Amino acid sequence: MAMRFLGETLDIHCGGIDLVFPHHEDEIAQSEAATGHEFSRFWCHGQFLLTDGAKMAKRVGNVATVEDMRRHGVSGAAFRHFAFSTHYRKQLNLSPDALEASLEGVRRVGDFVERLAAATGGTPELAVAADDLVRDATEALFDDLNAPEAMGALFSFIRRANGEMDRDGQDQAALERAREAFALVNRVLDIVPDPAAEDAELSGYVEGRLADRRAARARRDFAAADAIREELTVRGIAIEDGPQGTRWKKLQ
Repeated sequence: MAMRFLGETLDIHCGGIDLVFPHHEDEIAQSEAATGHEFSRFWCHGQFLLTDGAKMAKRVGNVATVEDMRRHGVSGAAFRHFAFSTHYRKQLNLSPDALEASLEGVRRVGDFVERLAAATGGTPELAVAADDLVRDATEALFDDLNAPEAMGALFSFIRRANGEMDRDGQDQAALERAREAFALVNRVLDIVPDPAAEDAELSGYVEGRLADRRAARARRDFAAADAIREELTVRGIAIEDGPQGTRWKKLQ
C-alpha cells in the first residue's frame, strides 16, 4: 500500500517505538527483497503517549480520543501545541495541566496574530528578530525534528516582536519580514487558532459540561455541580440559571 501511493522508496516512515520489531523490520525485509531499493530514507519512532504518567492503552481504559478532546474544548491548534512541547523520541504525558498550558499558549499566539495584522510599521530590530526566528526554527527542525526548540523559537520571536511593536516604528519592510517569517514557521507548526473552529469546539465543550452539571444537580450532587461552574468560570465562561434553563456566555 505504501509503495502504491508513495513509490518504492519513502522519504519518512513514522510509527510507535513498539513497532520497530518485528513490524518495521519485516517491512524492510519484504519491501527491499521485492524491489532491491531502500524502503525508507528516514525512520521516526515516537515514544509512548502517557495519561497522567501511565501508558495509554485500551485495555487500561485511559485512552483519550479526538472526540474527548473536542468535548473538553481542546482545539486542533492546542493539541498540536501540546504534542510539539515534547520531542517525539521522549514520552509525552497527557494531563489536564499540560492541556490547559497549551490552550493558553495558542490563545497567546492568536492575540499576537491579531496584533501583527493590525500593526502599521516595525523597527529594524523587528526584522532581526524575524531572521533569528527563521534561522533558529529551521535549525531545530533539521535537528531530528526538534519541534520543542522550533516552538520555543517562535515564542521567543513573539516576545521580541511585541516589544518592538510597542515602539510604534514605521519600518514597513521590517513589518512585512516579520509577517513572512511568522507565516513560514507556522506553516509547519500550525498553532494559530482558527476562530470558527475554536468557537465550535468551545460551544461543544460548554454544552457537554452543562449537561454534566444538570445530571449532577438531578442526583443532588451539588458539590459536583458547583465544581463544574467553577471550571467554566476559570475557562472564561459565565453561566446563568433561569426558568428557561441555563444560559452561558463567553467573558471578554
